[in-house]
Amino acid sequence: MPLHLSVERWLRGWEWIAFLLWILAILALGILPFSNYVGHSHWEYIKWTPTVEDLQSPKYLVDILIDLVANTAVYYPLGYLIALIRRDSSRKYQLVLAACIGGSLSLGIEYYQVYCHNRFPSIFDVLTNLSGSLLGVKARFSLHENSSAFLRADITPTPPDRIPAP
Repeated sequence: MPLHLSVERWLRGWEWIAFLLWILAILALGILPFSNYVGHSHWEYIKWTPTVEDLQSPKYLVDILIDLVANTAVYYPLGYLIALIRRDSSRKYQLVLAACIGGSLSLGIEYYQVYCHNRFPSIFDVLTNLSGSLLGVKARFSLHENSSAFLRADITPTPPDRIPAP
């Protein structure tokens, strides 16, 4: 087996390990501590949309902003790893796969939180998690395009007094 194929296979193995470890990290962030789980639902604590009073509260707006940044940042690497692992697939497939995996993971965690004390499921969490997954895929696209353009560029300058060879 040529060396470049064995290195590529080794790298793909590490990409899968990183992907699975990142999913475990997301699950840990979303469901721990287990002592919060009580076994009965708390549907009354779900905020489907913010109230007018919420939107007028600076504390609520700061909390929403922190949630938005944190949730997007946590799911961003997930989308990036999905695009990295499935780099041979079409971009549309990578985006759909990231949306399905990120959305399912997020919905599962939010559903679990319905049965927990001190955890409050939110539709905003699902939307920002999904956005983070998709942004990670898009980042992989643009990094891949930039690195490909760099590799295709003529990196050996031609002196002004010489004509480049055909």
